[in-house]
Amino acid sequence: MNRQNLMILIVDLVLIIIFIGGFGWGIGTVKRYQVEPNTSRTETNTNSLYSESRFEKTLQKFKRLDLMVRLGPVKDAKTFNYTPDEFNVKYSSQPIVPGLKATKTLNAETGEVEVCTTMTPQGVTVAGDYLLTTAYDHDGFHNSVMYIQDLKTGKLLNTVVLNGRPHVGGLTYDAKNDNIWICGRRNNAAEVFAIKLKTALTYNVDKKAKAVAYSQRAQLGNISRASFVIYYENALFVGFFNPTGKGNIQRYPLNDKGQVVGKSLTSSISNQFDVLTQSVLHQDILSKIQGMAFYGDYTILSQSYGGGNSTLYIFKTDPKKTIFRASDAIDTFDMPSHLEQISTHDGRMYMMFESAAYAYRHRSTNQLDRVLSMNLEGFVQLVLEEEK
Repeated sequence: MNRQNLMILIVDLVLIIIFIGGFGWGIGTVKRYQVEPNTSRTETNTNSLYSESRFEKTLQKFKRLDLMVRLGPVKDAKTFNYTPDEFNVKYSSQPIVPGLKATKTLNAETGEVEVCTTMTPQGVTVAGDYLLTTAYDHDGFHNSVMYIQDLKTGKLLNTVVLNGRPHVGGLTYDAKNDNIWICGRRNNAAEVFAIKLKTALTYNVDKKAKAVAYSQRAQLGNISRASFVIYYENALFVGFFNPTGKGNIQRYPLNDKGQVVGKSLTSSISNQFDVLTQSVLHQDILSKIQGMAFYGDYTILSQSYGGGNSTLYIFKTDPKKTIFRASDAIDTFDMPSHLEQISTHDGRMYMMFESAAYAYRHRSTNQLDRVLSMNLEGFVQLVLEEEK
């Protein structure tokens, strides 16, 4: 072998090593193909992954969060003084996230009813007497789902299979029109779609082996991806998550029938309301924002990305604000890692974490397999006290 051929061989070997190291096993951020863990379960699981004592220890690492989770109803904010008897909410009252071990859904390719073991929870909201949460298959084999639980008991009432494999990063409820709105994606464009609550409650995947019927679909202009959604003052506020730069929020108004205002995309004989809509308000937000909630005069943003601590930002609500800056926040709260959507209902804020999902539980430092709810009145009071 002459010198030229030897040099070519050495270069080829170096390139092969670099390729294998960089794109095969050498970089932890490159996702390796994994087969879903097997299970003998045939239904969506409802039991916890972790013990209650472990759950308590995780919460107690975040003292202010732990206080607000355990704080019961505040009778009079003026006399509220953090006495022990006011912290009467039990840890066991925090509902278990269903489906982390097994979720009954559809195979996205064959349409057959199957059980998925790699669902990753995303969205959370309250609809009347029900707690609604969403999840997607991290490995991409199965349809995304929505779980319906009894708000008081946490009992799982239904697993609703959605069309396709959207990330379903957020959902919200319009009580006036009985619409559950969920973030989706269609034809490489952002969308939100609606399901009637009564339709979701009576849905049964075993009867037809089909995804649930949607009552509305709206393709969203002015935003590249629908990451989270909030119903507020007869409009949908849809947020775009950006891991490296600023994100944004767009406001899409609804008409008196609870329909997104926009240009029709369907024929007059279609029974589904399908439109292309444009936003009427644009606000820039911080990077890595996973959720947004309104409470009284305050706007709350949840920020999370990766295994580090998450953050809650509290701002004074200002409809004229065009950008949310970290420096404008009244206060910030450290939270456990992998915080996703947040939503408010009846004086409490509900928070979803994805840290107990199969894709993250082995590398997360603070796994949470419960939906947390905390007292918002006490939360705001604590913020105001710290501002003095």
